[in-house]
Amino acid sequence: MRTKPTQLPSFQELLDLFTNEAPRRVPKEKEHVHYVDFTTFLALLRSYDLPISVFDNDIRFEDLKNAKLFHEVSSMFDNLVDNILRTQDDPVRQTLFNNLYDYLSESDTIEQADLIFVFGSKSTLRTEKAIKLYKAGYATRILISGKSPFYERDKIKFSEAEILARYALRHGIPKDALFMEKESITIPDNVKRSLNLLEQDSIPHQTIILVNSPFSQRRGWAHFSKMSEEGTKLIRINTDTTSKQFSREEWYKNEEGVKVIMKEFFGLRINSMTNTS
Repeated sequence: MRTKPTQLPSFQELLDLFTNEAPRRVPKEKEHVHYVDFTTFLALLRSYDLPISVFDNDIRFEDLKNAKLFHEVSSMFDNLVDNILRTQDDPVRQTLFNNLYDYLSESDTIEQADLIFVFGSKSTLRTEKAIKLYKAGYATRILISGKSPFYERDKIKFSEAEILARYALRHGIPKDALFMEKESITIPDNVKRSLNLLEQDSIPHQTIILVNSPFSQRRGWAHFSKMSEEGTKLIRINTDTTSKQFSREEWYKNEEGVKVIMKEFFGLRINSMTNTS
């Protein structure tokens, strides 16, 4: 079992995650559609002569229970991290690094929406952005989603959603404009539980502003695109700032930044295998 977010989950942990995530039906018209493109990531792998089969071939999630294949995936991750840190000053590689970050952090022009959605976090940065958008009149509701990472589930007293909601209340968001989803343990679980809640309580969500950190915006958007009903409009808005080690200019210069950004692509691949993105 992992103890920190820079580690890859084991196959058994992945199974445990899927067992504990909320169920949700993928809309029929989206069953065979995926919202991720690995072109930029494959270019990076090829530049280091690393194997691309896991990202390029038709490998099923069930295949990863093969210990040899899973070890290959873990070794590729470690080799990729080492290569990036070793070539951080290479201008050609820096172009690839920037392309990767730009892909993850694509955003949209802000416009009026039914709801501002905040992915849970230990930082208040996403909630701070949502507060600004609410006060600027872009939506009349904020939904904050998240319990904690799965590996911390037995250690927490309050969910991330509860902590961030209290922050929002202290900074002027009316109680009746604030909603919480406080049981989710992963990004796909954030999306599934929140959409289930919105439908159950008949809360309008035809247009949703997704507030996320730049490096994790793609994965959140991909899950919403897959799981939301056809016709739902998603507006991606990134936080104004992020921790320095995860910024566009610095992520490839430190081990934690490299592991976190690379894990976004590995996460997207697992999610495409399980048909949730």
